[in-house]
Amino acid sequence: MLTTEESTLDDRPLVSPRYTARLLQTTFFIIFGLATVLLLAIEFEVVANLRYVAAIAMVTIATLLPLLRGFQNPYYRPWMLALPILDFLAFFLIRLDGTGGVTNPMVMMLALPAVWVGVVKSRRAIAILVPFVLAVIAPDVLLLARGRLEEANADRAIMLIAVFPVVMLLTMVVAYMMSSILAGRQVELSSEQRRRAAAARETERTRRLLDTVLDALDVGVIVTSPTGERVLMNKVLRESPELTANDTDPWEAFKRIRALSTDRVTPIDAGDSSFDRVMRGQQVTDRLVWVGIPGGRQSALSVSAAPVHTADGEHLANVVLVKDVTDFMQALESKDAFIGTVSHELRTPLTTMAGFLELVLERRDELAQLDPEIVSWLEVMDRNVQRQHMLVRDLLTAAGSRNAPIAIARHSGDLAAVVRESAAALRSEAAASGVRLTVTGRDAIGRFDALRMAQVAENLITNAVRYTPEGGRVRVSASADETHLLLVVRDTGIGITPEDQERLFEQFFRAADARASAIRGVGLGLPIVKAIVDAHAGSIELDSEVGAGTTITVRLPR
Repeated sequence: MLTTEESTLDDRPLVSPRYTARLLQTTFFIIFGLATVLLLAIEFEVVANLRYVAAIAMVTIATLLPLLRGFQNPYYRPWMLALPILDFLAFFLIRLDGTGGVTNPMVMMLALPAVWVGVVKSRRAIAILVPFVLAVIAPDVLLLARGRLEEANADRAIMLIAVFPVVMLLTMVVAYMMSSILAGRQVELSSEQRRRAAAARETERTRRLLDTVLDALDVGVIVTSPTGERVLMNKVLRESPELTANDTDPWEAFKRIRALSTDRVTPIDAGDSSFDRVMRGQQVTDRLVWVGIPGGRQSALSVSAAPVHTADGEHLANVVLVKDVTDFMQALESKDAFIGTVSHELRTPLTTMAGFLELVLERRDELAQLDPEIVSWLEVMDRNVQRQHMLVRDLLTAAGSRNAPIAIARHSGDLAAVVRESAAALRSEAAASGVRLTVTGRDAIGRFDALRMAQVAENLITNAVRYTPEGGRVRVSASADETHLLLVVRDTGIGITPEDQERLFEQFFRAADARASAIRGVGLGLPIVKAIVDAHAGSIELDSEVGAGTTITVRLPR
């Protein structure tokens, strides 16, 4: 076989020369054979001529050429032009004796070798064949020039001389153009196939990389189609003992799993599950659910879910993240139990001390006569006992609000009156700090737990006073609209950074500025406020700017 380093007629062949040569040359050979048989019947002497026999031999050789091993080469080589040249030379021999006779129509079958030359898609090949095209009509030109043709044969010869070269040339040019167009299209298709193959390989590589990364995570990941069919489930969930028990399909088990709310007993409504929410286009962030039989072995799961959209808003998929936080929740429960136990143990002696101090301070006048400093010492002790008592109360409230909502008793009341009473109890602290405290609002009538809302107002006002520098101002207002009660606390204090705002309602969290300024507190006030507001099915909003102050708005349904 010839190598690709040899000269070629076309570097981008449309079809292998082996197939084009076999198809066109075999067709030409068949037509030539049929014409020869017909000539045997009508003019035997034409076929019996030695030149015609030589022509048959040349056509036969040309037909056998594609069977050579060289034609298996994918490129068109110059020597392959021997095939059409032999065909044209064969007709040159036939025309030497048959000019103007019955062989004139046979020359048009040379269009097939001409097509093959055009398919080669080479201008050089067309130029090489032109002399052989002219050679076919050369006997007619010579005889016509010498005047040896009869008038009828002369007219046919003139027609052949005028038409044959044009037909052959146009055949080669048209075949050349069609071959070029198809070859260009073939190149485009090949390039597109290569691009698609490369894209498919890259997609497969990305998929394998994604699968490997997701399987390495300790978080369960599920990706579904917009209609809820599973697209991907990572190893954590695929091999989860809870989801694969009894050879159950993990996806089907996941869809049937029974989730319980934070009290570990109440089932979550079917339409309120994280999966159903994300199917409705909602986003779920760190939702705590419990799975398992109440009273038996249970697991705590933190579930996040979100729909995935394109830049144009097309819904592509849904992603659900599931993390087992059982150990973490058990640690929190242990901590809460410890806090509850310690708080209860402290509550009794604090209550006793508060009672005795109250009795002693009732005899304040008598003690002042003995030693005035004794009264001031006792008042300091009373204030600290009350402060510790409030801390114990907050600890008990915080410990009890984690696993279940705070119990509230709604009664009709005036929120403005509750707020005024809470503010009045803190006026002395505000005055001592040089902070101006003002309260506005009246007739904020609704149904709420007055004791709990007093605790909310007290915590918010206390924080506002403590974190407002001397000379600042704290404004408190209570109002109502058609559907809500509103409590707004504004201060001109130090403000809260955006980073700290994200964690402000976490238990025991204190902002960096609060820790740096040594302002007393343990980080329970705002978490308790949020727990009480949530128990009322209300909402709390925070708007703060560092150095400008903070505004907290509480909304409760009336």
